[in-house]
Amino acid sequence: MACVGVFDSGIGGLNVLAACMQRLPGCRFYYYGDNVHAPYGARPKEEIVRFTRHAMRVFASMRVDAAVLACNTATAVCVEEMRSEFSFPVVGMEPALRPAAASCRDVLVLATPHTIASERLRSLILRAPACRFTLAALPDLAGEIERCLTCGTPLTLSDHLPDVSPDGVVLGCTHYVFFRREIARFYGCPVFDGVQGTANRLAAVLSEVLEEQKIGTDDHHCPTWNPNNCLTKKYIKCQKNRVIFLGNSKNINKKTFFSNICFTSN
Repeated sequence: MACVGVFDSGIGGLNVLAACMQRLPGCRFYYYGDNVHAPYGARPKEEIVRFTRHAMRVFASMRVDAAVLACNTATAVCVEEMRSEFSFPVVGMEPALRPAAASCRDVLVLATPHTIASERLRSLILRAPACRFTLAALPDLAGEIERCLTCGTPLTLSDHLPDVSPDGVVLGCTHYVFFRREIARFYGCPVFDGVQGTANRLAAVLSEVLEEQKIGTDDHHCPTWNPNNCLTKKYIKCQKNRVIFLGNSKNINKKTFFSNICFTSN
């Protein structure tokens, strides 16, 4: 069975984990959430690189076939560095500017300060010259979402969202995806994120790796994940056999994942 490591600064990457598990039902996953240091959005770049490298070393010790940086901030800061240091493929997160630009002309991009300031984001913007992008750096929202979903701390989204009128919104942080529906209602327009695109990219990369290694991906199947369906005991039991949580916050992430797997809050 192929193995994939999924890393995030906290619980945001659980959205990516769920999508990857749906897309690749024959894989085993390791989830490493660095909740102790979350959020990464306003941390010094040197710290983000150090934390991310530590997680990649953990994945290397687990002999993963590929890893996912399920954190837009970590991707913006150091995905190329991680790719150069480790032998397994590293798939990063990118804000979904291209699908947003395909159907919208005035797009609001919500992300952390590091992602907003990154060359990767500027490069994506240049590929969609017909679209107007308004960039909003939100230094506190990811942390507030982390505390809301793990500690029950009250969260008022309107305190963090800019007062503009776009015809599309891009969520450039995986934490924000938990509140996708609320953000869509707040702005009254479509919302885009890179979660499914990352899962699809992982599938393509892993296919190449497994072809070289001749490892099967269809020897273990689980019921398909659907965020609009209620949980079943059969599904929970099957998923718990497919994902192993790592790190000091493994119990928090495991509880959050299996209690929010239907994502009834987004």
